[in-house]
Amino acid sequence: MRQNFLIGLLVVQVIVIALFFVTQSGGVRTPEAFLEFDAATVDRFVIASTDESIELTKDGENWVLPDGNPADVDKVDRVIGKLVDSGADWPVATSQSAAKRFEVAQGSFQKQISIYSGQDLIVDLYLGTSPNFRRVHARRANKNEIYSIEFSNFEAGTSPSAWLDKSLLQPSGPIKSFERVGAYKLVQEDGKWTTESDSVLDESKVRSNMDRFESLSVFELSDNELSGATTTTQFVIEDDEGFFMLTIYHFDVADDWVVVSDRRGSQYGVATYIGSQLVKDLSDLAPDEAIEVESDVESDDDMEEILIEAD
Repeated sequence: MRQNFLIGLLVVQVIVIALFFVTQSGGVRTPEAFLEFDAATVDRFVIASTDESIELTKDGENWVLPDGNPADVDKVDRVIGKLVDSGADWPVATSQSAAKRFEVAQGSFQKQISIYSGQDLIVDLYLGTSPNFRRVHARRANKNEIYSIEFSNFEAGTSPSAWLDKSLLQPSGPIKSFERVGAYKLVQEDGKWTTESDSVLDESKVRSNMDRFESLSVFELSDNELSGATTTTQFVIEDDEGFFMLTIYHFDVADDWVVVSDRRGSQYGVATYIGSQLVKDLSDLAPDEAIEVESDVESDDDMEEILIEAD
């Protein structure tokens, strides 16, 4: 019994001594957060590679590209938020040779991200090689420590198209009237679509066509020479903000589709499978013709006469 008491007392003494030394040495060490900044204060975001760069600026609640085109707000906020939440971990290296090897050195990097709040540079970091899936080596410009963070260089594109708001050509609210210039005009009356010529329409086909324009998505800023288009089709559309014109260009050689809006100052590429569905003739919106089944027997009376004659 006395032996057990002494053993227990010894254990307590060891714990007390261990806690004393931990306290004297500054406590238990924990890894520091890689980045610490307030995302709500960010109003400028610059991404650079070795051969190009892009600068995004905040305008109220929106983000804009250098040419004035709207940027994808959700994407910008998501990337900034991901950097804020990059977490705390131990550095994987600290030497200058490692910085060059992991491509996070000042003169040798894959991406550089600079984040501003007003005139203050609050984050300046280099992104380099990827140690594994969806992770990248990163180093703050004023630090030696190199970390592996959950991010990828793909998320930090340097072209305007990488940050473009892909929905920028969509109408504001539902379409109220729709005109293919020089061909036909559709208007809504009592919730149904009609034409000035009183042509019969298939409501489901018209609704599908409106959906294509209301959900129109672009994928890039286009540099096609518009004068070289094979066909040009114009639409005048009425939405909650009034009337606007969309002009759709098709280039047969490369099967490119380009859309221009008089509400925007640029031209935008759309995917072939989208562009090819935008240009509809009025006949494409008409009901399918009923298939008439011809028969030599026109009525039950005719059938009865045939049977009598056969007898």
